Amino acid sequence: MMLKEFFVDENITIPFKLFGKTHLFLLAFVLVGLLIIYVNRKRIYQLSKNVKRKIVVVFAIILLVNMLTLYISSFYYHIFDYKTMLPFHLCYLANYFYILAVLLKKEEWYSYIYFLSFLGPVPAIIFFDVPSCWESFNFYLYVISHHLLVLMGLFTFYLYPKKVDLKHLVKLFIVLNVLYFLMKIFNICFDTNYFFSQAIPPFIIELLPFLKYFPVVIILEVMEIIIMGGLYLFFKKQDGLLKS
Repeated sequence: MMLKEFFVDENITIPFKLFGKTHLFLLAFVLVGLLIIYVNRKRIYQLSKNVKRKIVVVFAIILLVNMLTLYISSFYYHIFDYKTMLPFHLCYLANYFYILAVLLKKEEWYSYIYFLSFLGPVPAIIFFDVPSCWESFNFYLYVISHHLLVLMGLFTFYLYPKKVDLKHLVKLFIVLNVLYFLMKIFNICFDTNYFFSQAIPPFIIELLPFLKYFPVVIILEVMEIIIMGGLYLFFKKQDGLLKS
């Protein structure tokens, strides 16, 4: 395979199929990974301070290289598309937030990492949508920025189990809604669909046709509340568990 074909992904020989073998494998990979992390949570928590720091820094660098590769390759091969490649997707924002929190040593931000690492990637993991699998950079870009980010979000929680309060949930909810409406304005002005504020992707509507009867904002708000609420309850139950 030519290097250009790997990045441009014009010749699709191994197409990605929603809920096909590759998709189901990746779903299983995430679920098993989360289970392994949960089972070994005390061992993770008991790692030395230096080892913990090295782990999160290495992962932050992996995320950074992943994002830089996307932009360098898209500009180099003249395939950059502002309608889809700007860092305005929630999953990409979660990636950058993790990178900044770790590299700037902002441990007080980690309480938000736990939520963002799931909020953006989880819907995209369930409704995974890339042209090719295994043979294109875009496939690995999504796996690293979604599947691995989810795993590292939980791993980071057990490395640095910061207390999660309701105030964190409320602050994040407000910020995300502000971002949503800013993106809605941007989408209207530039004919884009970041944050899916304009429309739910067609392939999701085909899979779940009942969604077409609800306003986009209601769908997104309900999904956001369900994921955030579930995460909040889970993290609250972990309070004191590691030190006991």
